[in-house]
Amino acid sequence: MVIAGWILHAAVLVQMRPTLAPVQFNTAVCFVLSGVALALWGCRRGLLAIPILGGVVTLIGGMTMAEYLFRVDLRLDQLLFHSYINTETMVAGRMSPVSSACTTLAGIALVILGLHLSSPYGTLVKGSVASIIISVSVVALIGYALGLPGNYGWTEFTRIPVYVAVGFCLLGAALFAIAWSNGLQNGESTPRWLPVPLTFAVFTGSLVLYSALQIKQEESVAQTVRADADAAKNQVVNRMDSRFRSFARMAKDWEIFGVPTQSAWETNAATYVHDLPDVQALQWVDATRHVRWIAESDGSRGKLDDQPLNLLQTTALDQADREHEPVVTRIFHLADGDLGFIIYAPITVAGKPDGYFAGVFNAQTCMERYLPPAIAPGEAISVDEDRPDFFDRDTDGKPRHSDWTMVERIKLRGATWNLRMWPTPALAARLDSPLPEVVPLAGILGGLLLGAVSFYAQRSSRQAAETARSNAALRAALDTVKTLEGLLPICCYCKRVRDDSGYWSQIDTYLRKHTKAALSHSYCPECAGKFYEECGIDVPDHVKAEIEAHNYE
Repeated sequence: MVIAGWILHAAVLVQMRPTLAPVQFNTAVCFVLSGVALALWGCRRGLLAIPILGGVVTLIGGMTMAEYLFRVDLRLDQLLFHSYINTETMVAGRMSPVSSACTTLAGIALVILGLHLSSPYGTLVKGSVASIIISVSVVALIGYALGLPGNYGWTEFTRIPVYVAVGFCLLGAALFAIAWSNGLQNGESTPRWLPVPLTFAVFTGSLVLYSALQIKQEESVAQTVRADADAAKNQVVNRMDSRFRSFARMAKDWEIFGVPTQSAWETNAATYVHDLPDVQALQWVDATRHVRWIAESDGSRGKLDDQPLNLLQTTALDQADREHEPVVTRIFHLADGDLGFIIYAPITVAGKPDGYFAGVFNAQTCMERYLPPAIAPGEAISVDEDRPDFFDRDTDGKPRHSDWTMVERIKLRGATWNLRMWPTPALAARLDSPLPEVVPLAGILGGLLLGAVSFYAQRSSRQAAETARSNAALRAALDTVKTLEGLLPICCYCKRVRDDSGYWSQIDTYLRKHTKAALSHSYCPECAGKFYEECGIDVPDHVKAEIEAHNYE
């Protein structure tokens, strides 16, 4: 059906939903070959073809596993068919690593089946392989049912489709049933190797579940960091937007009320700087792009110098003139040597440019106020603009996983900042649950316990069956024996016995009639000696010895 779906472009036969991974063409081919091999085994025809088909299945699965392990392209993925659906697929046409592992194991089991390796070790291998396939497939289906992607997908690799998981469950069940029937002996109800595949199944399921829980936990931590990074980004954007609006309002007041006196401007600017501690200084830059007035955060009037504006400043002023909106410069070294930036708001009087309001910000001080410890507590934060960082908070420890580092781009008018965030070791330890590590340990103990219980249950069953057979044999033996009870009259001369009806008969006739014993005629030593003497024959030495030993009563 899947092969027909690929050829006929019927997506419903290839993937259960458009958002799920498709069944790859190679996977479908392996299922067809496995089904043909099982059909030949069931019909007892073409048995020589079974190991060949199993070898092909093993080759396809093994080569795909090699592609994943060694990160190479063996040109196998699209050798038989060109794949055109790549949803949840790492490489076009390549089956998932889960599928390739199960395919390889199924091929090995088919090879053993075709070679008629019905020895205890052969059936043990088939049963163990089948149990692993069933365990992996069942865990994958549970993952789909409970929404645990780690159960049916390993890290970023292609995920096993639902159809494939169901197919491997059936294939594994068939192989296990064959191994079960081949492993029975002496009328036993279960094969003696059953504890081993049961243990393997629990081991495999616990390892897959461990991987799934580990991935789930890492995703949970990543989601926490992502939410904190988004909140931090919004905090910075909102604060910067507020500063943009403030400078735009100051420029608008200049346009409406006209040019203020320097003293009035310095008084208003000092009040503004006092109310906004993140602003280091306010400047008025005239239309010729020279700084004329300065009000600094300590309330003093800044010293004017006639240094020309750098390239970053002139670029920001050009953008402000074009857009008629406040813009921010890129990060550069301020006059005091610290890294910082400037927001320029253009001033227009009577439709003509009349300079700019400029707010000078120290980058580190500004970010410390925008991102206090209350914002994203426990997270390490760095903010940069194409490197190096101009703000760091708790960045001593590196993230345990690369997926835990979130990067948010803060796009402002004139510049773009990169906000990086990851959990500190303390937060990672707090978010790190011991459950994933407990699962494989519980799986090992549970598998050993299940195997031990199965082993002792089988041994008890065999002992009970042996006891039952012994009891049946004993009962059968007892049923063949009849005993004579009570007083039995016997003639003291001719040795005839009298039955209940009063009839006298020879003792041998009576025994044959009332028991199932078969009688055979012979001579006692005394009678044998008399017989030999009557016939004139010398009595043999062994008869004389028995007579002398009185070996009779």
